[in-house]
Parts: sequence; C-alpha cells; structure tokens
Amino acid sequence: MKKKLQTCLWAAAALFLIALLYFVLMSWKVNYTWKHSQGTPSDCLIILGAAVWDGKPSPALRERLDIAVEAYRRGLAPNIIASGGKSESEPSEAETMQKYLMEKGVPKEAILLEDQSRSTMENLENSQKIMKEKGFHKAVIVTHGFHAYRASLMAKSLGISSTVEPVQIRPRALTYYTLRECGGIAVFTLGRIGNLLE
Repeated sequence: MKKKLQTCLWAAAALFLIALLYFVLMSWKVNYTWKHSQGTPSDCLIILGAAVWDGKPSPALRERLDIAVEAYRRGLAPNIIASGGKSESEPSEAETMQKYLMEKGVPKEAILLEDQSRSTMENLENSQKIMKEKGFHKAVIVTHGFHAYRASLMAKSLGISSTVEPVQIRPRALTYYTLRECGGIAVFTLGRIGNLLE
C-alpha cells in the first residue's frame, strides 16, 4: 500500500512538473511572438473578430481596427478582410468593422466581409476561402499580442502564408490572458493530434 502511494505521489509530481514546464515554455512563446512579430507586405489584412457592444466595436475590437487602419495607411496590404459573425442582438462583427474602417477613411471596395465565423479557427478558415476566391496568396493577421502565437499556429495549420501585426497594448489581466492562451494552444494541439490519429 505504501509503495503504491509513493508511486502515485511520484506520478503526480511528474505531471505537475510537466504541466509547469509547458506553461513556462508556452508563456515565453506567447510573449515573444507578441513583442517580436511584425507584418510584412501582403495581399490582405485579416482582422480577427472581437465583441460588439451596442452596435459599436468594443474596446478590444477597436484596438485591432486601429492597428489595421495604421497598417493599411502605410501600405502593408491593399485589402482588408473583416472577419467575425453575428450575435443574437448585435450586428455582425464584420459589418461593425466595415463601418468603423470606412469612418477612418478606408474605401468600401477595399473591405471584404466574412460574417459567418464564431471562433478564431472559423475566422481563418472562412477568410482563407475569400483569399482563394480573390487570388490572394499572403495575409497579415491583426489581433492582440497575447493571441498572436495561437492565431499564427492556426493559420499555419491551414496552409495560410501569413505574418502577424499584433496590438501591443498590455491588458490589465495579463496573467489571465497568457494562461488562457496556453490552455487554448494545448486544446488546439491535442485536437490536431487527435485528427491525425483518426
């Protein structure tokens, strides 16, 4: 009985150390990608959706939009894919983004709407369809810095040639967002492994 208990304790300690090592490594990757990523000239910008409040961009979505406007103005890409679906009570994230972008001087013809997605993976999958339809080969993903690493992993898994232009604003709950991303990366990675084994 005592030996069995010791084995269980050693196993628990090993799992804890593995988990700790994973979170330390992923936290470093999340923050490194955040601070060192930069978009390169491409065919389009893909703005990943975020919440809409009372028909207007939430602060988080506005931060992404402002980065996209800045990138567009300096000629990083001539087209913008606004990606984000609709909630029950609000207009779609894509429509809200289009309105904001036009108010900032981006011409309507430069904005392509993807208004069906409800997750980052769907953002990228549906945006990829638009890219293929338009003959675009390379994209710049616009999202928050803490989200950049996971978004880039997802884009790579789909075969999207991309770089990331991250929002550099530091969120108040930085630890929360970093740990959330580490968990999200683990779920995404395990899901990919599961698909490969099927």
